Parts: sequence; structure tokens; C-alpha cells
Amino acid sequence: MSLESLMDFYTKSDIENSFRRVDELLGCGIFDLVQSKNPLMRSALTEILILVRDLMEKSKIYATPVEFVDDVNITDKVQNVSEAIKFVRDAICHVDSENRNHDECKARLSYNVAYGKCNLAKIGDVEIKSDYEDDVCYFFGNQKLYIRRHVIKAYEEAKSKLLPAVQA
Repeated sequence: MSLESLMDFYTKSDIENSFRRVDELLGCGIFDLVQSKNPLMRSALTEILILVRDLMEKSKIYATPVEFVDDVNITDKVQNVSEAIKFVRDAICHVDSENRNHDECKARLSYNVAYGKCNLAKIGDVEIKSDYEDDVCYFFGNQKLYIRRHVIKAYEEAKSKLLPAVQA
């Protein structure tokens, strides 16, 4: 019996609804520079990370894990993109989370955002910076999460792995 056949109607429906909602959020422009002052940007980031994290977990169960490491800050807590997204999701959902603490510079970072390549801050010897002109980068604790390079790429990978099971 294949794992696809173990996916029930409710799980398939949840996955399809998540696909639609993530596509809506990514398509609405909320993560563009012109929306940087939009009070709903944090809500959109929170929702998209909750949904993408859930899709990655379902991909791990019903297909294969999403585990790329490109541009991921590897630490004891974070070994790949799935763990980076979970780390930031936990920091967002739990205001008192230690995931908001940057270990190296002893600062508390949450919802700091860089549009394009820039040095956002320098705290002691630690630079908080985005490395890419074509991406949006969010900083939480000692992790940085790029919208294109991490969130969208992880979402697209999870979606491609889950689609065969959902359509079965």
C-alpha cells in the first residue's frame, strides 16, 4: 500500500486549501517594498509560514522531506530549510521565544526586514545583512529567511512532492 493511498479526504482538502491560500498570499504583493508599511504584512508572513511549514511536514510524511540548505544559517537548532522555517514560525507564534535572541550579538531580533541587498545593522562585530538584491529577507534571532530563496522555493518543492498524492 502506497503512502498516497493513506492520505484521507480531509488531509487532501487541507493541502489543496493551503496551496490556494499560499498562492493568494504570494500573488497579492504583500511582500513587495511598496507594501512595507502595510500593517497586515506581519499577518501574511505568519500565515504563510504556518501553511508552508505544514505542507513541508506533510511532504515528509507522504512523500520526501524538503531539506535543501542553500543560504540557510546552519546551527545546532537549524540544519536545513524546513528547520529554518519552523524556527522562524516558532519565533513569530511565541513572542517570548528564545528563537528571537541572536546568540552572537546578544540582541533580540524579530520582524526586521531588508528589501534587496543591504546591511540592516551592525551590532558589535555581527552584521545583520541581506545578500541578494532580488529578494526580501526577514531576520529572527540568528536566522534570516528569504522570501524567494527559502519560503517560495520550499513551498514549490513541497507542492511538487504532494501533488501526486493529492491527485491520486
